[in-house]
Amino acid sequence: MLSWFLNPWMLLGGLAIASPIIIHLLNKRRFKIVQWAAMDFLFEADKKNRRRVQLENFILLMLRCLAMLLVALMFSRPFLPSSVTRVLQQAQKIERVILVDDSLSQRVLFDAEPAFDVTKRQIKELLGELAESDRTEDWLTLMLTSNPEQPLLANEPLTRSTLPSLVEAIDDLECTDSSADYTVSLLELKRYVSGQREAGGRIVYAFSDMRERDWFNALIADTDSAPNRLLTDISEQTVDCFLVDVGGANDQNLAITGVRPENLQVADKVIQFNVSVANYGTQTVNQIRVLLQIDEGQPDYEVVPSLAPGQETELAFRYVFPSEDAEDSAMLDGDQVKPRFKSYRVKAEIDRQSLGEDGVVADQLLEDSVGYYASRVKDGISVLLVDGDPSSASERSETHYLRSLQVAGTGMNMKVVTASELESESLSDFEVIFLCNVDEASTDRVKSLEQWVQDGGALVFMPGNRVRASTFNDTFYQNGEGLSPLALDRMMGDPTMSKWVNFEIDPQIHPSLAVVVESDASSLSNVDVFSWWTSNLNSDLIGKTLSVPLRLSDKDNSPAMVDLSYGSGNVIVFTIPGDGDWTMWPSSPTFPPVMIDLVDYLVGSGAEEGVVELGGEVSYPVDMSAYDSRVSLRDPQNEKVESIAKPNGESNGGESDRNGASVLYRVKFDGVQRRGFYELGLSRHTGEEEMVLFAANVDPRESQLKRIPASALEGDFLGEKVTMVAAGGLVGQQVSGGETEIWLQILLFLFAVLVLEQVLGWFWGKKR
Repeated sequence: MLSWFLNPWMLLGGLAIASPIIIHLLNKRRFKIVQWAAMDFLFEADKKNRRRVQLENFILLMLRCLAMLLVALMFSRPFLPSSVTRVLQQAQKIERVILVDDSLSQRVLFDAEPAFDVTKRQIKELLGELAESDRTEDWLTLMLTSNPEQPLLANEPLTRSTLPSLVEAIDDLECTDSSADYTVSLLELKRYVSGQREAGGRIVYAFSDMRERDWFNALIADTDSAPNRLLTDISEQTVDCFLVDVGGANDQNLAITGVRPENLQVADKVIQFNVSVANYGTQTVNQIRVLLQIDEGQPDYEVVPSLAPGQETELAFRYVFPSEDAEDSAMLDGDQVKPRFKSYRVKAEIDRQSLGEDGVVADQLLEDSVGYYASRVKDGISVLLVDGDPSSASERSETHYLRSLQVAGTGMNMKVVTASELESESLSDFEVIFLCNVDEASTDRVKSLEQWVQDGGALVFMPGNRVRASTFNDTFYQNGEGLSPLALDRMMGDPTMSKWVNFEIDPQIHPSLAVVVESDASSLSNVDVFSWWTSNLNSDLIGKTLSVPLRLSDKDNSPAMVDLSYGSGNVIVFTIPGDGDWTMWPSSPTFPPVMIDLVDYLVGSGAEEGVVELGGEVSYPVDMSAYDSRVSLRDPQNEKVESIAKPNGESNGGESDRNGASVLYRVKFDGVQRRGFYELGLSRHTGEEEMVLFAANVDPRESQLKRIPASALEGDFLGEKVTMVAAGGLVGQQVSGGETEIWLQILLFLFAVLVLEQVLGWFWGKKR
């Protein structure tokens, strides 16, 4: 019975029940008996009322004793256990709603045991305590922060017979690789407890490792959607609400926060991978060795000499991907099509052995010490050069200087055609198209060019002296609705080359100009331009879909280079040609690096990204003219699912041009939950299988293991009705605080007893 009191030692106050009796006995000793003859008549009268008076005095004495007992009971804070409460309330239903944080940080050790294992053990102990028999009014609902909208267990009866299956379901729980969104989870929990219910009440248990980044967010800290305020609101709608702390004091951690290539990934070209390493702990860590491995090759490594608390640094790894050799090329016969790129697994990892025995403590979460990147390496960049002014003398052609860029190390595979030959080219075979001194094309070809750019292609205009402004504008500008972002006006400058203007570089350096500007900021500004096209440009689009990286130093500050985002692709318009008739630029040292970087930028800007977010989706365009619509996906644990590619919105509309250009659909796989590599499998109509890699990484926010300081939990952070429980103390709290305390009822009863005692004492005394 002592277990029915929160403060059983206060029952010692019940000894005060003797005080009214002692006072009564002491008062009796104060009277002195004196014999008096006249009292005999009074004694005779008193004999008739003595029994009534004694009964009245006894009742008053018992009321005073009861008052003292109730005072002691009130301070001992008694409660009714669930079994007694159910009998008294005719078996009232209690639903136990449990919210479990199953995010990655729950894998951090707590007293040599993962925090998530502590969570599961606590829940099983709680259920074992509640499952007293096969007749129960306790019911269980279990929700996970990874998917709070769909409870894992929904209002399941908690009995001795159902306990094994419930325990099995809890044992099968595993941590996800994603982060917990407490705002979303607690909003869903609030919605659930606010909903309709059967007669009875709900008790909520929220299990958390109390990470600061989960509970404090600068965007929501002072709003009603802050996690602590949501939990307070939940507690107001429930019988009781418990916040169970299952996190340990270990908050030191190192993490790989990013693996990214710095430049376009092309075979036989030096590719730099930048690996970001962060120290989320409170101690400096020295000599951190980081490994980078491509597929199953020998890992390379770099060393971080020292990393201070809160510091992040970047390491550079360089790698050259091999191109397809002659033997592989020979295997591709006329019926086979060469893949657009080859996928490689790039993995960066902190070498924990390099940290030493003491250093391992600085890296509590192992899973975020590995970063993944799906590298899609092109065997070459397919570039189509359309020469609008061909010449038998190579140096006089419009494409002479551009053709000279096809050398080892640039990765470019170029093809030169005339303007008339452009009409029959399959656009899907190319990634970048240069229209050099070209002012017209057929209506069908223009439409197919528009669709090709929409789908991710890159188009470059370089108009020269063969271009007619009116024809160009009708074909490509189309009153602002066409491919060209500007309308040509007239040719300006000095054909005698006695006067010139120069380039002026926009302060927001364009990616294609960055290398030249960084190496020699004045070199590009010293280029002489003798003639150029003036143009009309919609300035309202600047900073939105359009930029002007280069202008001329003429009085109008005319655009020299314009970059337009067009669907998934880009359009670049120069107002000078690609030959040396109007400017000295093609023969200057700055032309090759700018053009090479421009091609890299254009191909990279339209490329599909191989990195996906946990909780997001894998999405990929499928060319229905070449591939089957059924696509498969294998996750890091080799589990396979399939999906069907569907039309990719209005931009494609299921149409293809008359030359068999691509018809792009898109396939999507939702719910990426595991870190690592995903293999998307495509089947060509000819029977060949192709594989495209995706990579999913841990959210860097999950690497921040700092716990909420104790001072932050003071005051009204959690509200009066939220009880915070340390790991290991839940069962005892469930038996006491989770049940019905009756001190308030005792206080009301005490007040009634005292009032009754005063009223009876006054009434009987007056009558006497």
